[in-house]
Amino acid sequence: MLNRFILLMICCLIAVKAIAQSSYPRVVRNQAVFWSELNLVYKTAGRWSFQLDHQYRRQAENNNGHDLNVFRYPLLQVFRPWVSYQLSKPVRVSLSPIGLWWNWGRVSSYQPTTFYQEVRVITQLQITKPLGDGEFIQRFRTELRWPSRTDTLANTYTFLSDGESQSIVTDRFNIRLRAMARWINPLFQRAGSESPWYSHLSIEPMLVLSGSGGRFDQNRTYLALGRKLRDNLRVELGYLNQFSLPTDAAEQLRIIRFNHALHVYVYLENHRSSKSR
Repeated sequence: MLNRFILLMICCLIAVKAIAQSSYPRVVRNQAVFWSELNLVYKTAGRWSFQLDHQYRRQAENNNGHDLNVFRYPLLQVFRPWVSYQLSKPVRVSLSPIGLWWNWGRVSSYQPTTFYQEVRVITQLQITKPLGDGEFIQRFRTELRWPSRTDTLANTYTFLSDGESQSIVTDRFNIRLRAMARWINPLFQRAGSESPWYSHLSIEPMLVLSGSGGRFDQNRTYLALGRKLRDNLRVELGYLNQFSLPTDAAEQLRIIRFNHALHVYVYLENHRSSKSR
């Protein structure tokens, strides 16, 4: 509980500092979005496990929350493999050697849809400990990102081939540091039996390290209701709030953005009993 409180306070202080340092006038904008994630996990009889996750997101029109059709426009699609090793019962390390990301920009009726692509390499450390009847998870990630230039979909686009390969590496490479505090707790528990229902609460701040220096990127707060359909299959339905502080240099605005996401999560693993469990 103390770790979660410290993590939240650090996130709030970074966000407040970022707002205070901006000389641009501030505006608050909201947008409704849809996020989904499918995780397929294969656990070996030893300490190794392999995972493939697929994320797909869509978005409503970017008109400050007046449009609630979260399936109107595409937003993002991701394919990301993982290799994990269980160092001990609470500690697991993971590597995503290459993740492919397709990103569609924020849209409105008077602006064209924008698009860019990314390659990401991710390392992760996860520590899981019991908390009450559930478990408390601390997760730390370092993401190495290589994005392409932003395009308006006027031309055929191949992955990261915008004619500026050196610029991709030197100018647009950045590092994201992410820390997550997650609490998963069983619900409707009865004496002598295990409930298939559980709650999921997580807080995840992010920091960008680039040539221009470090800065707060965003914070995600997630609250969901989950159910174990089988021992190896569970689903979640929840609300995710994505808070960010982008700067619009063209309009000279400091934007306080809230994305309100309907989130669907599916986790499926093989039946093999393993030490990584």
